[in-house]
Amino acid sequence: MAAKVPQHHTLIYKEINVGKFKTTRHYELINFIDPKIKLTKLLNLSKNKEFAKSSPIFWLQIRIDNKWQKPRLTGLFKTSLSNVYYGDIDKCKHLLLFNFSDRTNTLTIKYFENYYTTNLTSLLLLFIEQ
Repeated sequence: MAAKVPQHHTLIYKEINVGKFKTTRHYELINFIDPKIKLTKLLNLSKNKEFAKSSPIFWLQIRIDNKWQKPRLTGLFKTSLSNVYYGDIDKCKHLLLFNFSDRTNTLTIKYFENYYTTNLTSLLLLFIEQ
């Protein structure tokens, strides 16, 4: 019997300003966002520059009132699937799974509100079954 996947929101973002920056990509939301979700219409994903001990692959920033917010919201860490990463918000309160399309033009985020686990095996099936 398959493990039950917790309730989650799916957010889809498209890359904007393609090729404008070497180490940063900007994404704009193309579907509805629930106001309770702590992500914004615009996202900034930048490559890790090895300043943090946690060593994520990318850093996520949100945009509020025409400013990219610091500190960054979360780091994105590798999973067992290529182009799929995980992160968290509010110190492991909300789990995020990030799936980049093959060309990284589209970013799909699975947002698990009030849910966090380190065992991602059953959750990664969400991306395999697409």
